[in-house]
This record gives sequence, C-alpha cells and structure tokens, in this order.
Amino acid sequence: MIRFIFVILLSTPIISQVFSEYSYVGVQGSAMTGSIISHTSSESGIFQNPASISGFNGNIVMIGQANIFSQSYLPYLHLGIIYDIPFLGQTGMSYQNFSTDYNGNKLSTESSLSLTKGIYLQKDKNSSLSLGVRVNFLIWDQSGSAGPSGDGSTGFGSYQSSNMGVDFGIIGGLRNKYWVGGYITNINSPLMNGINLPRKISISLGFSPIDDIYTNLSMERLLGRNDRQIKLGFKYNLNSVLSIMSGVQSNPNRFGVGFEYKILNRIIFGYSILTHHIMPETHNFEIKFK
Repeated sequence: MIRFIFVILLSTPIISQVFSEYSYVGVQGSAMTGSIISHTSSESGIFQNPASISGFNGNIVMIGQANIFSQSYLPYLHLGIIYDIPFLGQTGMSYQNFSTDYNGNKLSTESSLSLTKGIYLQKDKNSSLSLGVRVNFLIWDQSGSAGPSGDGSTGFGSYQSSNMGVDFGIIGGLRNKYWVGGYITNINSPLMNGINLPRKISISLGFSPIDDIYTNLSMERLLGRNDRQIKLGFKYNLNSVLSIMSGVQSNPNRFGVGFEYKILNRIIFGYSILTHHIMPETHNFEIKFK
C-alpha cells in the first residue's frame, strides 16, 4: 500500500513539485539526524554548511547510498571529494542523485552537482571566523505519464528543468572548543518550472569538551514557514579506528545512530540507521578514502 501511494504521488505531474530538501546525506548526517556541523574542519561541509571545510586538511573521497524509508524504489546516491586544487586551495565537489523507480522505469530523477569553497577570514590560537559558499547545478527529469488510456498516448510528455542554486554559510569559533554557525540554502531564490525552490535557514552551536568528543545543537526551518526542527547530535571517537555517532530530532521525532570504522588508516567504512515516526527506518552505507 505504501508503495502504491508513493508511485501515485510521484508519477503525477504536479506544477508545484520542486527539488527535495534532504538533510540526512551520508552516515554522519543521518546518524546525527541532520544536525548541522558547526566546526571548521569537517568534510560534511560539502553537503551541509560550506564554511565547515575551511580548516579541513588533506584529501578525501566518499561514496554512499541509502534507500529512503527502506524502499528499493527510492534510492539516494551521494559522491563527494575534497582536494587541494592549485590556486584554489581546499575545494569540495559533490554529486547527489535521488530518483523514483517503478518496474525498472525512472518516474522522476533529481540530480545536483556542487562546488564548495570555504575560507578563513580570521584565525589565531583563540578564535576564528570562516565563510563558505556552495554553487549547486540542479537538474530535474520527469518521465511521461501513462494518462487515462494507460499507454501514454493521452498522458503528459516527459519534462526536464534545470537551474543553479547558491548556499552560504558562516562559522565562528573560540579556542577550538566552541562554535556557532549560520547556513542558508538557495539564497539566490532559484526557480524550477516557475516555482521557487525551498530555502532553508539553519543555526547551530557546537561544543567539543575534549578532542575525541563533539556535540552539536542546531535549529532549522524552511523560509516562509513557522514550524522548525531542533536537532541534537554527538560524535565520539572511541579509539583510533572506531567512532560512534547518534542524534535526536523534533518535528517529527526521529532518532539516528551509526558508526565509522577505519581500516589501514586510509579507508573508512560507515553505517547508520535513521528512524521515522511513521515510515520504516532508513539504512545508510558509506565508504571514504583518505
């Protein structure tokens, strides 16, 4: 029954349909229930606050996959890389793809190719201030509908739309233990099929009492709406090879938990599970290469 409802909703051309707003990309993002990381040395900045990669050192490549709500016809794929590019410095590139599949046919596909850059405006041993910008190239493909006849002859034709969105973030830090950050998506108000794509604002507070523990509290809401989500997440490095993460969220209530395991100090395998108050849980798998 759930599958039938999803197919009906996502295969019907609706003029107000826009790009999905998904806050749980990757093992860390889902395990911490989308809590926006606010410190300035995290690879999560290629998907969340772009200022987070300002202090990231080294190179990293990551790939991950999840079936939303454990439904095989709702696959979500993400790829990411942070690399020290000549003249540009540490730069992040990422790709996300979300599609709706039915009997081998893609009813709808959303793709995003992004370029992320974070820089320090000020940094010393006591404080820091960083800015980040991400440019997203967005493509939405929708297949034709079957129509009343059921064979496509009287249905809607296929459709493709594209545009560019810009995300902006800022993070301030104190003594590498306290952070406060702000993050806005689609700050340029891009249109897709004549409809404004969703804009989200997030405010986050981070605290690291010791080097191996990081906690984060964030609040986010879609602009134009009064309801908001409160998210709390933490990450704990148990030892040099194993880290555990968890988080909780309100509106709706969700719980996440996950781990990352380092192999040969260069390969990191991660897994997380994210619950939902109505739908089945979402399992996330990810592998990183440093």
